[in-house]
Amino acid sequence: MQIKSLRNKSYRNIKIDEREVSAVALCRRRKLEVYSSLRESGCSENAAFRAIEVSRATIYRWHALYRAHGIHGLSPKSTRPNVVRQPCWNKDIQQQVFQLRRKHPLWGKKTLWAVLRRDKGLKVSMSTVGRILKKLIKLGRVKPVCYYYGHLSSKRARVFNQHAKRWKKGMKAKVPGQLVQVDHMSISLLRGMSIKHFKATCPVTKITVCQAYDNASSQTAAQFLLKVMAEMPFKLDSIQVDGGSEFRSSFEDACAKSNIELFVLPPRSPELNGCVERCNRTLRYEFYQLYDGLLSLIELRRALAKYMKLYNLFRPHQALDLDTPFSYYNKLRA
Repeated sequence: MQIKSLRNKSYRNIKIDEREVSAVALCRRRKLEVYSSLRESGCSENAAFRAIEVSRATIYRWHALYRAHGIHGLSPKSTRPNVVRQPCWNKDIQQQVFQLRRKHPLWGKKTLWAVLRRDKGLKVSMSTVGRILKKLIKLGRVKPVCYYYGHLSSKRARVFNQHAKRWKKGMKAKVPGQLVQVDHMSISLLRGMSIKHFKATCPVTKITVCQAYDNASSQTAAQFLLKVMAEMPFKLDSIQVDGGSEFRSSFEDACAKSNIELFVLPPRSPELNGCVERCNRTLRYEFYQLYDGLLSLIELRRALAKYMKLYNLFRPHQALDLDTPFSYYNKLRA
């Protein structure tokens, strides 16, 4: 009995559906059809190129590919380089990283690199240690740090598909009301009382609005936004916040409803919120450290309101050349 079979190459290609065409190829063919129809109707070449927003060389190249290979010739080619970078470490280095990471499962590449360089004389870069860690995690030999914090997978990057936008490098407030910095901090008082302190600071005038709450939810942040809009002497054009959960959901909806742009800072970059972070320290030591009133939210808010009048109307600020925030704002308006 004879057994005949297809070649291995045929088995690999048997699942390929020739009828499937990429969306890019279809779009390119559509532009070729539009170009041809424009030329047949008497349109000049330059006008046709401007209409389909494609250069002359690109159209000619697409025509050649379409005549030679059909619709599949218009599909984008792979951009994978011919020569792929290979690992620049040996098994001995990988084993040293693996043993040290297994002994200290919460250490990152920077700590591992420093210890291996100091104790083992390891002469590889920190990035190489990071690549080795990535490979060990992919192979399942070690667990990622997030695993030991109770997360099954790494934290996913935020998707900006609603009102909030990603903060762009170089953005800076030029007039009052632009990129008002909003943040919150937790304050622990005596007898176990915990306060969630929200504040908003204008980076131009340093005018600050604060309020104390008993929680830091997005509904609370939305309530604080109404207070900021009512007490700021100018209209809020845009706000910048960190990626905390308290500045999502209801807070994002409140900004959209009030037609206020909302920008979210990159992770681990408090220096971009420098004005409000500096205000955090001032309030922590000048107000909460010296507060000796009743430990109730109502009394605390009363004392905080008095201090904020002192802060905005009387206390000199070095950033304003020893002027007060409201006095500096009035000078800008004059």
